[in-house]
Amino acid sequence: MEMKVVTESLKASFDRGWEFLNQIIEVCPDDVWNKKAGGYYFWQQLYHCFACADIFIMPKGGALENPDIALFKTELQSAMSKEEVKKFGSKMKGKADAWIESLDDAALCEIHEGFSEKRGSPVTNALAFTAMISHSSYHIGSCDAILRDNGQKGVL
Repeated sequence: MEMKVVTESLKASFDRGWEFLNQIIEVCPDDVWNKKAGGYYFWQQLYHCFACADIFIMPKGGALENPDIALFKTELQSAMSKEEVKKFGSKMKGKADAWIESLDDAALCEIHEGFSEKRGSPVTNALAFTAMISHSSYHIGSCDAILRDNGQKGVL
């Protein structure tokens, strides 16, 4: 019998974080959406967060979509729209959900070849999963603070 007690608990945390990211998009006023804060455009921080989910789960030899934007190597002349960022986030969530669905608790102890390749050292599926959650949590807090610094209520 396949045990998914730990996997399902981690998935609940991941899903809650993704809900916060989408709430941030919804409540962000237009004048903050394309504002630089913390050195980067607000919208690009969300795009980065969604894109990095792919880093944690991609197979060996995989590549990021739009790596220059995702990794803050370029600045676009104009912001991506909220709908574009949400659509991209939905795509990344689908990829993450499929990967998570493939895991059971025993698989959490196995080596994740793709993330291990990126890190240059062996990484378990558990570490890849929790790194994805903690990375999202960091950006949720960061974006929430930017919203609050700009007179908004925030989502947390």
